[in-house]
Amino acid sequence: MATAALIHHQHPWAHAHHQHQHHHHLNSSSSSSTSTATAAALVATPPGAGAAGVAAPGARKEIPKRNEVPFNREGLIPILEFFSQCVGAAFNNRQIRLVVHGGACMLLHDMLHRLSTQQHQLHPTLPHRTSTRDVDYIHRSFLTEMAQQGVLDAEAKIKDCIRRTAETCGLGLDWMNSDADVALPFIPGPNGTRLDPIYHASIQSNNINLHTIFRSKNGLLTLISVTPFWAVSLKLVRYTPQDAADICLLLR
Repeated sequence: MATAALIHHQHPWAHAHHQHQHHHHLNSSSSSSTSTATAAALVATPPGAGAAGVAAPGARKEIPKRNEVPFNREGLIPILEFFSQCVGAAFNNRQIRLVVHGGACMLLHDMLHRLSTQQHQLHPTLPHRTSTRDVDYIHRSFLTEMAQQGVLDAEAKIKDCIRRTAETCGLGLDWMNSDADVALPFIPGPNGTRLDPIYHASIQSNNINLHTIFRSKNGLLTLISVTPFWAVSLKLVRYTPQDAADICLLLR
């Protein structure tokens, strides 16, 4: 029922996100290479340690709201590594996990990426994802999880990590975003609470084992993909030509 509601209810996010994703390129541009090189150069320098390109407090650079830099698989990883260093500094080396969905999962999931490459080799005319412009994560349940661990300022911290990574790597502020949260369902939970069914399903041990798509080298950041069932449902909400190809891979 939750899936049906997702598919048939049109949310403002679905239209906005559709327009944003419509401009994806199948091949990464030189801008992606520049951002990747920047992240790779900085990933060995902990945030706050005088890394080149990081603006001093009170002198922050103007950061575009929308990210126009496409990431390929190889380009996204060093950016996430730098982000993990920001997370480590902000959360006092606490291990953080984020539940993610969208194009980044298709790129970072080893099996899906391999299937996509094989499909393209067999059927070159079919849409083939090689890049994405953002990482979609579930923000609301991340905050709930952090609050349960006694971290009450997680929202400010995670947003500052996202901003700092954008500033350092030459990205837009929405390179990592939770815009889709407005479209995600809740269901009644125990004792009158509300349960996030997508997040709940994603953090079960079986899904963690099968669909953990990124672990940072410092061990402080883990990205877990939503379950394939929910990944298909979320893609049906907006449905672009690229989503059609992604759905075919998810159903294989």
